[in-house]
Amino acid sequence: MASIMIKVAREGLISKALKTADIGPTSGDSIIYEIRDVPEGKTVDDVIAAFRTYKPGDKEYEIDWAALAS
Repeated sequence: MASIMIKVAREGLISKALKTADIGPTSGDSIIYEIRDVPEGKTVDDVIAAFRTYKPGDKEYEIDWAALAS
């Protein structure tokens, strides 16, 4: 199982974030999320596609893959 970091810009653009990025809001008006327990074989694009339909809670920056996939 892997952990994938993604960045969501204020405009809604979602992209891969650096593995070393701190989770949470950034000074550049984006939010970094850590998606945990991503199964082998899933790509960053798979994670981004699943995240598009997910509505994270307030201050929820660490999300399990199972929550995205349901």
